[in-house]
Amino acid sequence: MKKVIALVVALAAALAVSGSAPAQTGNAQLDGNSHPNVGALLAKRKDGSLAIVCSGTLVTTRVFLTAGHCTDYLMSSLGQFDAYVTFDPNFGTDSGHNIFSTPYHGVLYENPAWKPPYHHDTALVLLDSPVSGITPATLAPRYLLDQLKAAHALGDLLYTNVGYGTSEKVVVQGSGPTFPFDGLRKWTVSAYHALDQSFIHLNQNLNQGWSGTGYGDSGGPTFIDLGNGPIQISVVSTGDVPLYSTSVNTRIDTDDARDFLDPFLALR
Repeated sequence: MKKVIALVVALAAALAVSGSAPAQTGNAQLDGNSHPNVGALLAKRKDGSLAIVCSGTLVTTRVFLTAGHCTDYLMSSLGQFDAYVTFDPNFGTDSGHNIFSTPYHGVLYENPAWKPPYHHDTALVLLDSPVSGITPATLAPRYLLDQLKAAHALGDLLYTNVGYGTSEKVVVQGSGPTFPFDGLRKWTVSAYHALDQSFIHLNQNLNQGWSGTGYGDSGGPTFIDLGNGPIQISVVSTGDVPLYSTSVNTRIDTDDARDFLDPFLALR
């Protein structure tokens, strides 16, 4: 998840007491079935039940794309080398610890070049069997963002983020700051800020009317539409701590990302 992976697990536990609240930042919209190929990466709790830790995208019938810092958390901190995925937009927090499996299970693979905190921040779940009934997302071809930058087009686009993460920081009188989390899939819209060789930086400044990603949205997609439907251009990596203004997303149109992904994308 975004910046501090353990945060959502802690928030989910707290939510069992405090109740539900909005997720994603600013004017977040409930997704429903608008983006059925966006799912949540689930970790096993000590009792074996499942909790949301990150978001991700089905990009072929067997490949669930997410962020390297998400899978590193599962493997290095939790000792989990496999994972479950859900595409249920209303999965929530499973505060009752009632869910122990989903139809979608697979093995974790991390970009071998990944380094903390967010270098080469791509990873995937190779699902045990193909997913049916969900159309995979379309990935940006190599160098798409470079081409759009050269055409001075990046600033004219809207950037749609989809995931299961928290809202921005809220200060509750008497209890201090919190990041409300309900574990429901939502979408938000950000604006362009900058592009470099590894990341696209997005403006989610709430005071300017934009919205964006939160803790738990890490690994989730950002889409653009060039006239033929949504194209995934990146996975969420990080941003400012209170989630008020910026999002930094790892590009998936680079040679590094595609050299890692392409052998898996060819599997059926």
